[in-house]
Amino acid sequence: MKPIKIAIPTNDGIAIFPKMLGMTKEIFIYEVVSGKTFRLIEKRKNPYERTMQHLKTLDVYDLIGDCSVVISGHIGKKGITRLQERGMELFFTQGNIQGALKEWIAKKNPETNVKV
Repeated sequence: MKPIKIAIPTNDGIAIFPKMLGMTKEIFIYEVVSGKTFRLIEKRKNPYERTMQHLKTLDVYDLIGDCSVVISGHIGKKGITRLQERGMELFFTQGNIQGALKEWIAKKNPETNVKV
């Protein structure tokens, strides 16, 4: 099974950023291997954090285009459509990043015991 890259917006490295995806300071990239283990592989600075340009989601997509999943607290309605049109799976939740990853894995593989 090919590893899956998941992008998660965060400002503190612990919790999912609760506001719009494009307003986060950083995007953590996790890799899920064999559908049951995950690890942090990269921290990406979001240069668009304080900008309000037209089609901002596409700029943010350029940062995370190598990922197939975004776990986020909130993405604008048009942003959701733009990301889905590019083949990204979106999973919305709040709270702790580790818990969200476990929740996503459990949803994808209900019989799997998740390992960190």
